[in-house]
Amino acid sequence: MSTVKIIKSDERLILEIGDTKFYYKRITTDHANAIRKRCTVRGEMDGGKAGLEILKGFLLDWDDVRDWDDNEVPFTKENIALIPDAVLADIITAISSADGVVAETVAEAVAKTGKDKAEKNS
Repeated sequence: MSTVKIIKSDERLILEIGDTKFYYKRITTDHANAIRKRCTVRGEMDGGKAGLEILKGFLLDWDDVRDWDDNEVPFTKENIALIPDAVLADIITAISSADGVVAETVAEAVAKTGKDKAEKNS
């Protein structure tokens, strides 16, 4: 069993997916609560909106993200939306590890988005 570590304000963790590295900081419960509040309408949290807010606030940088021509893609808030949904879900889960409710709701929203896209394309 590993030791529990607090979330530092200058935290910079790494999630490696293949040769790509995503740098992030975990979300605190206070930030998660604020995002839940902003993204809840009529008692239901919009997981997609919450996920995007989490990514734009807590994903710090990346190394070795490439386009189809093998050119490096710079880290920008706009380019975050170009990352495949399954990868975004992994990043959000890592960021939200301090708050399981946000991670679960966002994971459900990403799964639904993927299902909706598949149905639309069939």
